[in-house]
Amino acid sequence: MILANARILTFDSANRILDSGFVEVRPDGLIGVVGSRRPSGAEVVDCGGRLLMPAPINCHSHLYGALARGMPPHGKPPADFRAILKKLWWRLDRALDPDDVYYSALVGLMDSARCGVGTVIDHHSSPNACAGSLDVIERAFRKVGLRGATCYETSDRNGRRSAEAAIRENVRFLERARPSPLVKPAFGLHAAFTLSDRTLRACVEANQPLGGAFHVHVAEDRCDRRAVRRLCDFGILDDRALAAHCVHVTPAERGLLARRRVNVIHNPQSNCNNAVGAAALLELVRAGVLVGLGSDGYSPRLWDEFKTALHVQKLRLRDPRAARAEAFAAAFRNNGAIVKKVWGLELGRIETGAKADLASIDYFPPTPLGPENVFGHLLFGISNAPVDSLMVDGRWVLRQGRFANLDERAIAAKASARARKLWERF
Repeated sequence: MILANARILTFDSANRILDSGFVEVRPDGLIGVVGSRRPSGAEVVDCGGRLLMPAPINCHSHLYGALARGMPPHGKPPADFRAILKKLWWRLDRALDPDDVYYSALVGLMDSARCGVGTVIDHHSSPNACAGSLDVIERAFRKVGLRGATCYETSDRNGRRSAEAAIRENVRFLERARPSPLVKPAFGLHAAFTLSDRTLRACVEANQPLGGAFHVHVAEDRCDRRAVRRLCDFGILDDRALAAHCVHVTPAERGLLARRRVNVIHNPQSNCNNAVGAAALLELVRAGVLVGLGSDGYSPRLWDEFKTALHVQKLRLRDPRAARAEAFAAAFRNNGAIVKKVWGLELGRIETGAKADLASIDYFPPTPLGPENVFGHLLFGISNAPVDSLMVDGRWVLRQGRFANLDERAIAAKASARARKLWERF
């Protein structure tokens, strides 16, 4: 298949922008030739001059929260982060049953696809529907057609038996005889302040023969300060670990994260919403930390996370010049580099041999567009434009604004019915 007549943002090593180019999509789901002179002899799809770019990657999300949208509040609003967890999220995850897990994942993934996101790294919890829950989420990924990873959130907050069940679910999913080509496993941990030394040791021992990447919340709130050293001492934070948040870390801890080559995932909108603070993006990058971008389940729009990452740093430092390069890299460079480090996937660029995960966007630039000013177009134009089509692994997920293989209205109706029952149990 040849995608032709497209304005292409390659994000490749040369950062090429092709004003009217083509991309060859091979049958194996990889990108073939990329250029300006279209080859003959293959099916041609005319992109109508739209913008074609690598599908964005969300490096930290919680799909299980999708059915909480619009849920009526109960009692007084929580006053701090611990209260938010206890009053909302830890009550919600205990109320989930397997059908809720499936439909929340479907809704979250469909929302992501509509925003052009091709890969979602999920972090799951459903203590009363733990066993087999990661298979249910994988089924939702396959139904929608998105790429991603998932894991189960191990925690001691519901007692020892629940923690042991979480470890078993992570191990089972990592040991699958027939791993999915689109959905990769990881080993999930909640946060150090909800994990005893005993449980951390059990996680490390269980994971040692499997070599799974740990996906863990780190220093999101002040209550989890000093988590970096503790998790490093247990051998959890290494060059394949995903450390979400890292808001409350010291300069010495930033240096430790850099030396251990830990992948930090910045989630600025969620951090603003929970009023936990803002990660020091510039200081992390200057220390040598690879920082990617996630949503923490707050929004499926990586575009909004990109904007917030930029604006929060400007406000934090009171400097209008701050964070342009760092926010750009986190969103459009580093997420792909992290996925390659952790799972060996070539994503995030339009280049021969990379995965054909592509977003076609209704953006026709009203001003000149080139490598020297692409940041401004991403921030003020492309991020606001509708997504026309989305391809993952060389297959259409969205085509001209419609899902290629899903009845969106029917799924929404079933999800709404599930949500109503979930809210009653909550």
